[in-house]
Amino acid sequence: MGRRAILVALVIVTALGGCSTPGSAQSEPPTRAQSLWAARTDFVGDSSQVVTLANGSGFGPEGSYSVSLQSWEAPYGLTVAFDSLDKPFDDVDLSSSATLMLGLVANLGTVSVTSEDHIYSLTSSDASAALGFDVKELGRDEAKLADYLDLIDD
Repeated sequence: MGRRAILVALVIVTALGGCSTPGSAQSEPPTRAQSLWAARTDFVGDSSQVVTLANGSGFGPEGSYSVSLQSWEAPYGLTVAFDSLDKPFDDVDLSSSATLMLGLVANLGTVSVTSEDHIYSLTSSDASAALGFDVKELGRDEAKLADYLDLIDD
């Protein structure tokens, strides 16, 4: 009889655990800022986080480019190589995506983007000069990251 009571109690607890009341809190999907903030990393050698950041920073759909890391000596680098683009290379804004990468990977010094015989590069110092503050602040201050994303999404 004791085993049966335990089994009934487990069934009731399991059934009630799956129920939710109207108006119960539903978690919202993370914003772009929250996703990028969660993926930031200290090291360019953390390849899975760097690829996650590249996908979230706006370079384009996954699979349209490959990522290679230059992590053997400072300044550390990242190269995003496109097989092809939908529009001419010079018409694609790469600066905001490169800036995000430089800000969210603490030891990243240079981002290069290539497609066929075209190349675009941005260094941390050039990104900082364009922003008017240290680009690395994007990886240290979540509000600053959100403000930057609001600015580039307008």
